[in-house]
Amino acid sequence: MSNTLPIEALKTSFFQALVSHKTILLTAEPGAGKSTRLPLWFLEKGSGITEKIYLLQPRRIAVKSVAQYLAKQLGEPVGQRIGYRLRNDQQVSKNTKLEVVTEGILIQIMQNDPELLGVSLIIIDEFHERSLQADLAFALARDIQQNLRDDLILLLMSATLANEHIQQVLPDAYYLHCKGRSFPVKLDYQPATNIRLWREHTLSVIKKSLLAYQGSILVFLPGSADIRYFAENLQHLIKDCLVCPLYGDLSLTEQQHAIAKPKNDQRKVVLATNIAETSLTIEGISVVIDTGLEKVAIYDEQILTNTLIQRNIAKSSAIQRTGRAGRLSAGHCIRLYGQEDFQRRQQQNPLDIHQADILPVIIEAARWGVKALNELPLLDFPKALTEEKAWLALQEINVLDRQRRLTQHGEQTVQLSCHPRFAHMIIKAKQLEHEKVLSGLGYLACLIAALLEERDVFSTADARLDCDLRHRITLLLSKHNTYRHQQIIKQAKRLASKTQLSPQTELPLQYCGVLLFLAYPQRLAKTRLQFGEYIASYGKGLIINEQDVMANESVIVAAHLTSFKQKLTVRLAAPVDIQQLLSWGLVETSNNVYCVYDTKIKRIVAAQQQCIGAIILNDKPFTQQLDNQKVFTLWRQQLELHSIAWLNWSLDDKALLKRWRWINQTQAHLDFPNVSEQALELNLELWLLPFIDGITTKAKLDKLNLSEQLLSLLDYQQQQLLNKIAPSHFVGPTGRRCPIRYSNEQAPIVSLPMQEVYGLKTGPVVGDKKNLVPVTIELLSPAQRPIQVTQDLASFWQGSYVLVQKEMKAKYPKHYWPDDPVNAQATRRTKKHLNI
Repeated sequence: MSNTLPIEALKTSFFQALVSHKTILLTAEPGAGKSTRLPLWFLEKGSGITEKIYLLQPRRIAVKSVAQYLAKQLGEPVGQRIGYRLRNDQQVSKNTKLEVVTEGILIQIMQNDPELLGVSLIIIDEFHERSLQADLAFALARDIQQNLRDDLILLLMSATLANEHIQQVLPDAYYLHCKGRSFPVKLDYQPATNIRLWREHTLSVIKKSLLAYQGSILVFLPGSADIRYFAENLQHLIKDCLVCPLYGDLSLTEQQHAIAKPKNDQRKVVLATNIAETSLTIEGISVVIDTGLEKVAIYDEQILTNTLIQRNIAKSSAIQRTGRAGRLSAGHCIRLYGQEDFQRRQQQNPLDIHQADILPVIIEAARWGVKALNELPLLDFPKALTEEKAWLALQEINVLDRQRRLTQHGEQTVQLSCHPRFAHMIIKAKQLEHEKVLSGLGYLACLIAALLEERDVFSTADARLDCDLRHRITLLLSKHNTYRHQQIIKQAKRLASKTQLSPQTELPLQYCGVLLFLAYPQRLAKTRLQFGEYIASYGKGLIINEQDVMANESVIVAAHLTSFKQKLTVRLAAPVDIQQLLSWGLVETSNNVYCVYDTKIKRIVAAQQQCIGAIILNDKPFTQQLDNQKVFTLWRQQLELHSIAWLNWSLDDKALLKRWRWINQTQAHLDFPNVSEQALELNLELWLLPFIDGITTKAKLDKLNLSEQLLSLLDYQQQQLLNKIAPSHFVGPTGRRCPIRYSNEQAPIVSLPMQEVYGLKTGPVVGDKKNLVPVTIELLSPAQRPIQVTQDLASFWQGSYVLVQKEMKAKYPKHYWPDDPVNAQATRRTKKHLNI
């Protein structure tokens, strides 16, 4: 073996670190040899590693390729000292010391043997990708190391790691860095002028690059559908090149064909997803064309499952892609986006644990024996609410009990290599097959699980295909000549074998809806009045294309949903009979009292409904007295809609509010409750709820004495104080009760005829003795027209009264206008009745 790889320079310090550290983080730039050379160190004599080694790779193709490359360096066939294990393919023997596996395989190994007896070392390669499985595999291995096996060595390797964060959560780890070996790559930016035409632009750049550059080309595309589009178009455009798709759903043979060196030095165009960013060295590549796009699985709360979305890649991914062009020789990278666009992108991709469906992680955590993810040494954690919902989801399908322990049903579920929802469906289907004597029901569940985990493999093949799952099953059984179809059948048979079920040719397709309900009880949906529209049991509205045959079904269970512009469209479903679900004991109904305010008849009406979640099976009028809390909730909704002005506020009620609000503004030291409109709306339960017992009509609501309700916010002393410092009326010398008008914009004001204040030396005041406020007096003529406004009555008598007196005598000669008003007697009468 050659010793020219850069990683060799790190060998001595690496083994020195192993003496005192059991957790090592190695960052090595591309071409350093961390995956292809370092693992072989542990097979050498004197390495100190005497027992088995597991080397984790993030993808199936990397597992097989790395194992073959390492074995070749030893001059041995795969399966001797170097072996590999995949879910359905393995090459190992009793001599195998270094076993290359995926994270999922290692998780199952640790679950079955928590002490990892006979294992010295676990190497997790490409750890920067931080998939859910990789994070979980590390957490379980770390838990074993900390609690059961302090001699277990953990080695994390990556081209790049978020070291600052990793160092915080792994303070005991030893850090090593190795430079890589790569050739210079010339970088070029060629963004599309119209982003919507990115496919056409990419095709044009590929054609030009084939003419401008030598060697093979690696094109990074978002997803498998894009790859199929480009493969079809390039086959017609280029005749002398080999077009090789490369994505996860291809067979290992097809993937290996894409990365292998072509025969007779033929040029090739490799169309790849981000599967080719790391781990793999593709022979002959000297040009990389990077669209800057990727498709990732994001958990969608609306559809209760992962959905593939297309997004811009992060800077770290862009750098990895660029490096693919310089692995074997100098190369070129063409980015089909602008340099400014690159600079604006985030440094790292969001972690899977923050955005993907964590149900598979939760079930493995429960299997490990923990009650919360923070009991595991994970490097990062999902949001608390997301985790809580995942635990509850597994409890709802009886995989976990209330103490978050695996039930007997859950113990069976974890043995199946599929999503927990589908595993639950298969186990339950087997039970129903036995109880109801329904031959083939269990195998049908296996087929559905295998089909749904492969997404909708028929949708692109025939755009006219309806969304009836039964038709997909029929088509699958009659046409499974492609690799993906064959894989679905193989997976269904593996699931059946694991549960002691036999493949069947005659299947009870009429129960597809029942099986889907077992996996997704929330997606049970009943038609609405509008054709093609449904309401699901978890409260979401679903739609089916009106031309689809499924739109005629009254009740369905959705298997596949897509979300677009806040609308959930059914892409795959099956009909179901609710009565059958009820009779088989698969679902329970609840009896709810539904209340609503009818704006036409202006009253609250109620109905008693039999429901499954948000689905109403039947309803009838509710004749009993409604619960006050429900009534109050409905009145609150109306008040939130219309504001409290919707209540029937009398003049006295409004006057009380003005007095009270004046106190709050000018006499704040008295600390009266806030009665602003906003405060009243927020505290309806304090002043409205106690008074609405039995009130279900707007007419009765309008008869409420709102003043009494407001005053209930005050104790007796406060009510007395309110009347004292903010009296509603001023009683003048003649005994007339004149209302005082309060306002937050000006001083309180009272209006009364001038003759009725004769003899008063000073005007009235309001407020607390600590903060007295003069009341403005609006003096009126005998015709009740304002003639003077004053807060200082004494000054008025001594000053401008003379002018007012002269004018009033001229206009109203029959009325009394004394020369000395201060000492005159207040009166309501004219001079005739006063004998003047």
